[in-house]
Amino acid sequence: MSEFDAKAATWDENPDRVERALEIAKYLKKHIDISNVNKALEYGSGTGLLSFALQDALPDITLMDGSIEMTKVAQQKVGAHGVTHLHPIHYDLMEQPLPEERYDLIFILLTLHHIDDTKGFIERAFHLLNQGGQLVIIDLEKEDGSFHDGPFHGHKGFERSELEGQLKTEGFSTKHSGICWQIEKEKEGHKKKFPLFMMAAQK
Repeated sequence: MSEFDAKAATWDENPDRVERALEIAKYLKKHIDISNVNKALEYGSGTGLLSFALQDALPDITLMDGSIEMTKVAQQKVGAHGVTHLHPIHYDLMEQPLPEERYDLIFILLTLHHIDDTKGFIERAFHLLNQGGQLVIIDLEKEDGSFHDGPFHGHKGFERSELEGQLKTEGFSTKHSGICWQIEKEKEGHKKKFPLFMMAAQK
């Protein structure tokens, strides 16, 4: 069982995660033009907190996650709330073939730093977007490695200028970049803040 499978059942019990999703959804709706989005994809969607927070603004959202248990929780929530335009699926975009579906918006929250091959993800996202579609990345600013407790083998956040360069190389143009939230954690007896950025890039 993966780390996220083990955490799925109690994931939504953390009020900080719920608040974070709601506030990031507000920020996204304020700063990113999603008025022409018909089909959206959240990758690394987990239990669907952010997609649920955006459900009134987007007519069709696919919730894609590589954790079977996270996907099951998202499916249970969709059923319990009678939501018909949110579609949770268990799928690993980095390991499985590229889906045939195409989207107007792809958004990811605290997912990219878990993906070893950043360039590979950006390439896949580019192919999955319709022309003019947007990729919205919400993730950690570059940090000192103290964000994660215990062993962690992903990225320690991102330098936004470097990420912008990678997006440009793959054919994207950056439309927005800003701090959208701060995660506060107890570290060595004091509270430490870890800023999250939101970067929107257009195909």
